[in-house]
Amino acid sequence: MPDTPLDESAVPLDRAPEPEPVHAPEAVAAAAAAPVVPSAVDLHVKLGPLQDPGVSRPRAAQVWAWALAGGGLAGLGSWLVGEYLLDWFVPEAHLGEAASAEAVTTALAHNTAAAFGLLGGLMGFSLGVAGALIRQSSRAAAAAGLAGLVLGIAAGAAASLAVVPTYAKYLDRAEAQAHAILYASLALGVVWAAIGAAGGVAFGVGMGGWKRAALGMLGGLLGGLLGAAAFELLATVAFPLSGATRPISDSRESRLVARALAALFISAGVALFVVPTRFEEEHEPASA
Repeated sequence: MPDTPLDESAVPLDRAPEPEPVHAPEAVAAAAAAPVVPSAVDLHVKLGPLQDPGVSRPRAAQVWAWALAGGGLAGLGSWLVGEYLLDWFVPEAHLGEAASAEAVTTALAHNTAAAFGLLGGLMGFSLGVAGALIRQSSRAAAAAGLAGLVLGIAAGAAASLAVVPTYAKYLDRAEAQAHAILYASLALGVVWAAIGAAGGVAFGVGMGGWKRAALGMLGGLLGGLLGAAAFELLATVAFPLSGATRPISDSRESRLVARALAALFISAGVALFVVPTRFEEEHEPASA
């Protein structure tokens, strides 16, 4: 039988069958095809750039997280350092005589200015840095932190020196005891409002834009007023013997609560007012 040439185009008999295509489950396919809706609020609190493509508002969770973290660190730091500076100024007294009422008031005003100047400086510095870190700008963090430090120290110290001498005149009056909480809330509220306004300006400057600085100032001011009222009401129940109506209370625990409430209310007020702002100006490129 003659040899028959092989047909090279023929399919070999030993070729492996082609695998059948594997289809993804319907649920996976549907999830992959579902469109992702952009949102201005990222609940996962990412620490990257503040604005997503196509989103004109800052992430609310991110602004809240940075503001509360900055304020919390400032409150804790001011309490720790403030315990070492407690009663730094002593009333001057002549040899063999008790200190005069004026000397006692002066020392009280100076100690209060030192305590709340420290709180204001740390609040301004930390909130300024926190606002700038939201948009990842180290240059803005340095500028806003330094500005907040100076503004905060000046605001806390100046407000204390202005309020405490006048308030101290009412501490020992019998008619003032019936309204002690109200007077204490107003006196402490003025000081904390000044600190909050300085911290709010620093936070807004750090994020960028004078509109945010103005809104941050308003939020911090209101937060300081509400924080002072909350502290006086809480301290009356929790620390009845700590002299909470004094500019600086007598117990360490009450002073810690005071710094914590000041930081919480000021930071929350700043974040509440700054979050709704939009990005209308051009963004600065993130610097290393």
